[in-house]
Amino acid sequence: MEDAFIAFCGLANKNDTLKPNEVSFVEEICFTEGVIFLVHLGFVFCSLVGLTVIKCRRRSTTTFHIDSSLRGWIHFPWHNIRWTLTFFYIFISACCVGDGILSQLYSKFDRPFIYIPDAAQLASCLLSIIYYDVAESANAPTFLVLFIFHWPAACSINAFKVYQLYSQRFIASDLTFLLVCILVSIYGFFLILELSIFFKKGYFCPGYSRDNPPLELQDSEKKFHQPYVNILSQITYTWISWLLKSGYREPIKMEILGKLSQEETAQKNFDLLKVYYDKQKENKPSGTTGSRDLGMVYYKAFGRPFLIAAFLKIVGDLVGLGGPLCIDGILRFVAAESKESQEGIHFVSFWEFTSNGYVLAFLMLCTVLVQNFCLQISYYIVILDGIHIKAALQTMIYLKALSLPVWVFNGGHLTVGQIINHMSVDAFQIMMAAFMGFYIIAIPIQIIVAVILLYMQLGYSALIGISIVLLLAPLQYFISKRFAFIQKRTMECSDERIKKSNEMLQSIKLLKLYSWEGIFIKTVEVAREKELKYMLKGAVYVIATLFLTQVTPVLATMVTFSIYSSLSGSPLTANMAFSALALFDKFNSPLLMFPMIVKITVNAVVSTRRLASFFNTEELKRMTASDIGSKEAEYYLTPADASGKNGYMPVELGQTEGKDVPDHSNNHTDSLDHPDKPQSDSIIIINYSNGAKPEECNPDDVELLPKCSIGNALEIHNGCFAWDSNSNRSVLQDISIKISKNTITVIVGKIGSGKTSLVSAILGEMTTVSGHVVWASANQPLAYSAQTAWLKNASLQDNIVFDESFDEERFQTVIEACALKPDIDILPAGRLTEIGEKGINLSGGQKQRVSVARALYSRCSVVILDDPLSALDVHVGSHVFHQGIMGILKKENRTTIIVTHKLEYVEEADYIIAMQDGKIEIQGTYQDISKQNPNLVKTWKSLTSKDDHKEEKETNVEIVDEVSKMEKKPTDYLSGKLIQEEEKETGSISLKIYWLYARSIGLLFLFFLILAVVTKQSFLVAVDFWLAEWSSAGNHSDTATQYENDVESVVINHYLYRYIGLACGGILCALFSSFAHVISGIRASKYLFTNMLQNITTLPLRFFETTPVGRILNRFSSDFKTIDDQIPSNLERLMWHIMMCLSAIVINVIVTPFFLLPVIPLLVLYYFLQRFFRASARELQRLDSITKSPVFSHVSETLGGLTTIRAYRREDKFFQQILNKIDCNTVAYLYLNTVNRWLGIRLDLIGTSIVFASTLCSLLTATLGYLQAGLVGLAILYALKMSTYLNWCIREFADMEMQMNAVERVNHYTTLPSEQQLEESQTDTGSNLTNWPHSGEIEFNEVSVRYDKKLDPVLHKLTLKINPGTRVGICGRTGSGKSSLTLALLRMIDNFEGCIKIDGLDISSVTLDHLRKAISIIPQDPILFSGTIRFNLDPESVHSDEEVWETLEIAQLKPLVSELPEGLNTLMAEGSENFSLGQRQLFCIARALIKNSKITIMDEATASVDLETDAALQTVIRTAFTNSTVLIIAHRISTIMDCERVLVMEQGRIVEDGDPKILQQNNSLFAKLVKGTK
Repeated sequence: MEDAFIAFCGLANKNDTLKPNEVSFVEEICFTEGVIFLVHLGFVFCSLVGLTVIKCRRRSTTTFHIDSSLRGWIHFPWHNIRWTLTFFYIFISACCVGDGILSQLYSKFDRPFIYIPDAAQLASCLLSIIYYDVAESANAPTFLVLFIFHWPAACSINAFKVYQLYSQRFIASDLTFLLVCILVSIYGFFLILELSIFFKKGYFCPGYSRDNPPLELQDSEKKFHQPYVNILSQITYTWISWLLKSGYREPIKMEILGKLSQEETAQKNFDLLKVYYDKQKENKPSGTTGSRDLGMVYYKAFGRPFLIAAFLKIVGDLVGLGGPLCIDGILRFVAAESKESQEGIHFVSFWEFTSNGYVLAFLMLCTVLVQNFCLQISYYIVILDGIHIKAALQTMIYLKALSLPVWVFNGGHLTVGQIINHMSVDAFQIMMAAFMGFYIIAIPIQIIVAVILLYMQLGYSALIGISIVLLLAPLQYFISKRFAFIQKRTMECSDERIKKSNEMLQSIKLLKLYSWEGIFIKTVEVAREKELKYMLKGAVYVIATLFLTQVTPVLATMVTFSIYSSLSGSPLTANMAFSALALFDKFNSPLLMFPMIVKITVNAVVSTRRLASFFNTEELKRMTASDIGSKEAEYYLTPADASGKNGYMPVELGQTEGKDVPDHSNNHTDSLDHPDKPQSDSIIIINYSNGAKPEECNPDDVELLPKCSIGNALEIHNGCFAWDSNSNRSVLQDISIKISKNTITVIVGKIGSGKTSLVSAILGEMTTVSGHVVWASANQPLAYSAQTAWLKNASLQDNIVFDESFDEERFQTVIEACALKPDIDILPAGRLTEIGEKGINLSGGQKQRVSVARALYSRCSVVILDDPLSALDVHVGSHVFHQGIMGILKKENRTTIIVTHKLEYVEEADYIIAMQDGKIEIQGTYQDISKQNPNLVKTWKSLTSKDDHKEEKETNVEIVDEVSKMEKKPTDYLSGKLIQEEEKETGSISLKIYWLYARSIGLLFLFFLILAVVTKQSFLVAVDFWLAEWSSAGNHSDTATQYENDVESVVINHYLYRYIGLACGGILCALFSSFAHVISGIRASKYLFTNMLQNITTLPLRFFETTPVGRILNRFSSDFKTIDDQIPSNLERLMWHIMMCLSAIVINVIVTPFFLLPVIPLLVLYYFLQRFFRASARELQRLDSITKSPVFSHVSETLGGLTTIRAYRREDKFFQQILNKIDCNTVAYLYLNTVNRWLGIRLDLIGTSIVFASTLCSLLTATLGYLQAGLVGLAILYALKMSTYLNWCIREFADMEMQMNAVERVNHYTTLPSEQQLEESQTDTGSNLTNWPHSGEIEFNEVSVRYDKKLDPVLHKLTLKINPGTRVGICGRTGSGKSSLTLALLRMIDNFEGCIKIDGLDISSVTLDHLRKAISIIPQDPILFSGTIRFNLDPESVHSDEEVWETLEIAQLKPLVSELPEGLNTLMAEGSENFSLGQRQLFCIARALIKNSKITIMDEATASVDLETDAALQTVIRTAFTNSTVLIIAHRISTIMDCERVLVMEQGRIVEDGDPKILQQNNSLFAKLVKGTK
């Protein structure tokens, strides 16, 4: 035992010449070290036993079921503090081992007690954290009792060691003494932690029970566990490896990602943003917020994580500055003479320890590790914060859109495209600012500290070099300011382009019918050219910024090193040069990030201004955004200034004091189940005059308005209404009505008389100029069917039920009443068939009946139907009116207001309101009006002859029954799926996509780009090599005198001039490189956009029926935002960093060939790691891309049906839907960010290993005398760069692959097969087609057509010949094939069998453009475009103004247009909502008239006009189209009675064909139709 002790103390060597007192000290300290060794060895043994017990116990017992791959479900108290303290403990233990090894190296004889206990201590500290983590994971705090024994033992024995060292006069500069003191403190802290856990948990006390996991973790659907795992797993993101393994095996699907935790949801973050936004708004006297206010809201709501991330970023940057200091020490160590070993015992001092090259290499490793961990954590925090901001903003934008008045869109103040841009582009820009904003704080601090260190290293010459950076700063500021202006203009142009694209896509069917795609392509291209023009202007500033970014460090180092020797009088040595160069490299990142930060900040500021303006847009006063969130709108208290000019609410919903406002968000119970039961009997409306607020007014300011009369559902008193709140012109004037409960009220009048405006006023969609609207029931939902039917992208059943509870019996009753049963029977999946966006796969009549069915199915006590019968066939319209309106609504005693042109029904109404010129012409019962204005009633009767009411009903039933006998098709829900899932490629991005992007740039230009990058990097590497030679020459100078004599001749002539020459070459190449990168991005973007735009307009109509417009708009907005902005800048960085990494490898291999030994396996690991990562990352990126589209589609869909949604009070439901869709997108992006961090930290570890390997190889080679100090510095410097740039390379390559997904998605739409269009006629293309068609003869020969190859035919073996100039009426029930026949004539659908000839020429041999321009069509849905009236009638400007006015006169529009201030140049609002539906239909007729085609198709063209106008137009049609073949599809049989020929269609076949006069005399289907109108 004694011999072992002597050997342990190193006293066995006889040659050891220690003094007696030294031997005594060695024995004492050796004994203490032995005890320390035994303490740690005992802990190691006990902890291993404990780990074995815990493992066996977990196998034999079952606790809360958790995923075995996840750790750290239960965090014990002080969890984070323990882990942080342990990391410090590990570092100090490693330093103790280093101290022991160095002390041994400086001693001639082996003394194991110096280093063996330290090694045992290091092992025990590593095992302690493993033991703790296992105990915590097993939720077994009782096993922590081992620490209660270990920490006091270790603390006491080390405290005794401190006493021993202190008694031998050791002080803080002695490293051993310093380390032991720190260890005592660490053990003391651990002891305090352990005792606090013991007393807090009480795990040996009676009644102790284990903690349960957090509720979030008990939900198996919530798989994002970052907050719940241990710190090591948090900072290395090891817990998410399960997803990467799964993604490597098979493509990731959304289902595997699960749900978001509550903290990450859009609702949670929106609530946070909304609270601070409302507070900020309250503090503003004007009640509006500016961009600064909105920015302050961002900070208050989401600023705390941002500041934490900024702090970590600053810590990481400051720690990173230790790298250059370590280089300085290492090069000093290389240049210094080695120290000889001492005979006695030697404890190294702090300065000896920190001047050792190998220790400095270890410290450099530690600094790089700490820097990387700090940066990765900060990146994760800010990206998570940015995701929260984006989700909150998108939610807030949507909520604001829900409360916008329709006149905001109609007046051109806002467009759907702008709102989508707000949600996609603006929210993204602000998210990016959150990602990168902390650089604004970190960059100045990093630069200031680097400047101080440079000054300490090089003196005044460093300050002069840095002044170059300061001198260029104002120039960069000027560039940034100009770029901000250009960027604002660019985004405005982008808005305009999105608006034009949206309008083109929304009206694509009409554009194809008229062959106007080219015209609208030009309008979009003009908007795009304007955008590109500003992008090119911005490119100038981007080029300048990139150039300055790359050139500034080169200039600064060139100036500094050039004047250093002259100013200091000392040679430029290797340690000075390369530590300074490493410090100058620290400027690279800030200068590289600066232009990016400026660009992102500018974009965010511009976006914030746009959003502030949007949020300040006037809201609909009866329902504000805050009401949707609170669900408790206090409609009975209204400030006078809330309604405009007279102080009343536009729609005032009040209630009796003491009664709560009913909540109709859930199935509409109470009064809704009993429509005849009012929710309150009286109303008190309080009007605050003089604009006083409720808390400021006095009783004299309060006016009590008369309450709604008993028995009335609605009253309007002296109402004047306008669309725009700022307008002085009232659309409706002197409106006073009283709508009784349980009555049918009919509103009639000519087109443009104000019928729809009156309905809008009733619904509260107009601005009340004077008067007021009072409802009998507060906050009640209203069943509303709009004039233009609005349907959502859902099944037919869902569109009818509209989120109410489903009642099978009621549903069947409603579809029978709306004559939908036969339509449902022929749909692919029956009532579960998916309805396309805007009901695109239904006819106009079907859409209208679904809209009416929704109103009938609802249990709302008030039903408002805006002209629901115009789009219906006569017999179907009559059936809907009698079975639905007069049947269901009348029987259920529901108050009904119906607008109609069907004057034959006015006599059956309880009350009639006749409108004329925005005023009520007359109102009352039919009998009252007959007495007051008998001439008006005579006019109505002359327009509608209605003699046999009974026979009509019998005929209707007979026809419906007959058509109901159609053969039913199998109902398969999957076959009813219309909207296709968005395409999602799997696997890596194809090389074809990269090749496509290369071709988009231009191969020659791409070659120039690569050449510029390679040449630039070659010059920069040459500069650094030359600097290594220069600094090595300084190290080898013999004496200062000799150096001073030779400095001018050798240094200036030989080194300086060549150094400057190489640097200038690099600067010039950097300019060309910046130019090539920016211009290449613009070239590629222009090429890809043009190709996609050109191809999309040529796609078949079926594509637009099965693809939501929001999905296509996502290509035009988000995807091209990526292609415009992100890909070019990312490509520039990627190429630069690849060249830097290649340079680093080449330099290190040249300097030390041994470097290949460690670097090859690391690079192999690097390759497989990035391959493993990319498999999951690209799928997550694709999921992120495809989950964006539903968000924008939902926004577009919502904005199309705002009035309907608000009438039904479904804002909450739609709001919840957008929350779910945003969350779905967020979960994909959240996982994408986390796996990026997973990769980042692993790449950082590989990079750190490369730095350490390079340093060790260089040190060993230099120690052996084979390497100059300058080359050692060069190798380490480039290894440091490589550690950073390797990470950036793979991250940027992954980003590039993800961003190329945008190119892939764009290419998908670019390469979709277009309509079968021949560029040239297959027949003689000479004079034969010049005047074709010359007569208008039409011939169908055994024609069968279908909408898609997968669908059944809609026309079967149709044979038909129509002579030139014949007017042919086509009638038949909805779905019989009337419209399909006309679409076949225009080759809009697949003519897969037979042929169609016009004037003897097969239309399949004629180009689509020529064919469609030769035929005029007036579609059922009247669509006008934003632009002038003249543009809408003659977009190609081939007709004179006189011809246009003449056409307007024929179409009964001249008086209307003449009254407009701008006449023909009057602008149409988006959606042309500034004209009534009937007026829009007249414009469409005028559009066809002016073409003067030989063939004209009228698809229910007069359905939306009143009977008087219809009669006048029929006369026009008979006279204006005398030389044309006219095909008329009509619901009104009277409109085709004077046709020369009538076709009756059923099930895609012609069942009757002949003269209408002859057909109606027989017992034919047509005869029954005629009888049904009599």
